[in-house]
Amino acid sequence: MRSVVGGLVLVGMLTLTGCVDGDPLPTLPPTPTSTPIFASEEEALAAAEEAYAAYLEMSNLIASEGGVNPERIAALVTDERLIDELRGFETLRELQVHTSGRDTFETIELQRFDQTDDGAEVVLYVCWDASAVRVLDATGADVTPSERNVHDLLEVVMVTVGESPSLVLSSDEPWSSSTC
Repeated sequence: MRSVVGGLVLVGMLTLTGCVDGDPLPTLPPTPTSTPIFASEEEALAAAEEAYAAYLEMSNLIASEGGVNPERIAALVTDERLIDELRGFETLRELQVHTSGRDTFETIELQRFDQTDDGAEVVLYVCWDASAVRVLDATGADVTPSERNVHDLLEVVMVTVGESPSLVLSSDEPWSSSTC
């Protein structure tokens, strides 16, 4: 009996290790590690436009309040961008000025859309317009600089951060020397 059991164990071990002829064990196809954040370029562009609009709305609100509670913009920008945002709002507080009006944008085109297991990056060109924005001092007097850029063609970079599928602003820099 012991030799029969021992023989069965040996055959079982050889089968598991592949030393016995027979059908190979089927292998499962690899499972995707993540689900794409955006199903298409159009969806990515729409999300980037929505995220940039939310950023501008919050930026306009904080500027209209003279830079008070600037940390409200943190959820809409990368950590690196937040440093610059906080400095800009600090300048408003130091100068005791605030803004009136809102800057706006119009999308020109999607430059590129990259999506990996780590997240997504959406880059678009926008025409930025600050012609309706005025700078006011503590008394309400208009102190808007007469020579200022109120229209610009920007390259806007929106990215996902961490596990969140939401896009946040990484940068919005002038693109070439042209304006809209």
